[in-house]
Amino acid sequence: MRALILAITTGILVAGAAYAHGLGSEPTAQQAAGILTCVTKPEATLVFGRTPVADCTFVAERGGFRQTYLAVFSRAATLAELETTQRVAWRVMTKDGFARPGMLADDFTAPQEQATDRPTLFGRTASLQLLSHSGQSSAKFALAQPRVQLAAARQGTTRGGK
Repeated sequence: MRALILAITTGILVAGAAYAHGLGSEPTAQQAAGILTCVTKPEATLVFGRTPVADCTFVAERGGFRQTYLAVFSRAATLAELETTQRVAWRVMTKDGFARPGMLADDFTAPQEQATDRPTLFGRTASLQLLSHSGQSSAKFALAQPRVQLAAARQGTTRGGK
């Protein structure tokens, strides 16, 4: 009986150590899966106050599959940021570089310690690396928004054109 308890305890300690080691290790390198482009809708922002809302399209690098999403950004600092249409593009990165239907339906956030002009937002299954924005006010808009929530606008993907 003692041997059994000792074996179980040893197994738990070894598993715990392996898990803890995994938490401290470097994250695995991600591969490009496609491009997500969001265009804000100033007319919808009026309904939600200072919360920017956008229509987004994800285009996969492999196979050219497309999927549409709706986005809600963090609350904007000023109303001036919301008065014009903003266009923001991100490179979508995944572990294997493949796209899956609905994979971006998630909450993406930037780490607090990140101080860069090209922020990366992290979700559960993918990350978003800022590629471009539409002008100076958009630069402030994209950089000041540490959170983006995405929801699939339609089930499944389409191929090729719109």
